Amino acid sequence: MVKPAPYAVLAPVLFLGLAAAIPTGTTTSKPDGVLDAPLSKRTDHYGEATYYYQGGAAGSCGNYNSDQAYIAALSTYWMDQGTFCGRTIDITNNGGGDDNNGVGQTITVTVADTCEGCDENHIDLSVGAFEGLTGGNLDPPGEFNIVWHFNA
Repeated sequence: MVKPAPYAVLAPVLFLGLAAAIPTGTTTSKPDGVLDAPLSKRTDHYGEATYYYQGGAAGSCGNYNSDQAYIAALSTYWMDQGTFCGRTIDITNNGGGDDNNGVGQTITVTVADTCEGCDENHIDLSVGAFEGLTGGNLDPPGEFNIVWHFNA
């Protein structure tokens, strides 16, 4: 009878050990802050956009911005839940209003203020951000529908 070589017996054991150490499936790691963010902050929100002038005043986040800066004021619904100052939001023009030449246009804005009179998903934009979403117009007539989400 022929005895198998010692390495022939160990080879299947080593192979199984290595196979168990190889990761399977997809990774669930996400950028910092995303795992801690509530699900509602990573999904699309449907609302309306309006615009406002800074008038030389600092927003509720404490910064001064020009009317042409791409900034936004969120409703008290969002601002009362936590610190959103400085977070970025992607906003897409979803239509509505007269002479709205920017349907489908998407921009990124930075949260810089609170909109006291806005409903939950209503965002008040700087003049520059509003024009960026409407093809340069301040009149479809001053408001239109949007889809938006927080960036990670």
